[in-house]
Amino acid sequence: MRLRWCSAILAAFAVSVSTPTPAQEAEEPIVVIGARAAEFAQNYAAEIALASAAENQYARWSGEMCPSVAGLSTADSQILIDHIAQRARLVGVETGRTGCQRNLVIIFAPDSDIIAREIVDTRRDLLGYYTTEDAATAGREALEAFATTSRPVRWWHVAYTVSADGRRLADTDTRVGRGTGDAVGASQGQGSDAILRGNGFAGAEAVRSQGSRFRRSTRQDIGFALIIVDTRRIAGLPPAAVADYVAMAALVQLDPNADMRAFPSILNLFTDHEAGQSVNLAMTSWDLGYLQGLYSATREAASARQQRSQIARRIVREVTGN
Repeated sequence: MRLRWCSAILAAFAVSVSTPTPAQEAEEPIVVIGARAAEFAQNYAAEIALASAAENQYARWSGEMCPSVAGLSTADSQILIDHIAQRARLVGVETGRTGCQRNLVIIFAPDSDIIAREIVDTRRDLLGYYTTEDAATAGREALEAFATTSRPVRWWHVAYTVSADGRRLADTDTRVGRGTGDAVGASQGQGSDAILRGNGFAGAEAVRSQGSRFRRSTRQDIGFALIIVDTRRIAGLPPAAVADYVAMAALVQLDPNADMRAFPSILNLFTDHEAGQSVNLAMTSWDLGYLQGLYSATREAASARQQRSQIARRIVREVTGN
């Protein structure tokens, strides 16, 4: 069955969201101070997210995010979209108005396993399976894990390599910046671009190097994200807590295998709830610090390690106030 962006599949399900019962909220502890805080923040930043293996940078949204929600009532869908928009605005990301081109699709369904499998099998074109040279995902093995690993919430991001000013490097024959972080390309122009002629890069798009080992000529922009929420497994949790979890998954290319138990984070929502432990019902100062750090870090950083250092410093500022 050809999937018309999940509408046909979702029509087969009668989605019901259980009325949540109050959950015990965890108090966010002051875990570390001083030099220990810096180390703790570095570990948090290293654990939480994925960086493109080829480009060695963290991706983030640039320009408008256009959310679309399926499987909830119109009223509940709007509440979720508004919540995500509020979190996005904190880091300078705007959400599009009605009629914008959807680039963040969130699906609520009582059997997310079936939905995930169906989408992966029928809409690989949307998920970056047939990757172009400027597209970056977690890879085909990770996409299969997305389809087969049962989770309360699962996510998939497609990022694109763009120039420092946000221009897509589409239809190129090379991966700009692979390995060394230096920009490589060719063009039909004269002057400095002519140096590249005859070196096997004919037809590739030219990107001039910024001439710095600390900064590259390209960055990673999230272009599309899919989030699937299993309504059976979120039953009993406050909708606002689930919304914060979903917002975190929307704004960050999270590592689905990250072990966040050592850190105060909204990402422990389901593991703590299932274990009968007190839970954080909203993004913690660590989560907010990470978001602020990610979206203020150098976009064209030479490496993800450089970005992590900047992110960790922002986390420490958020947590300690220094």
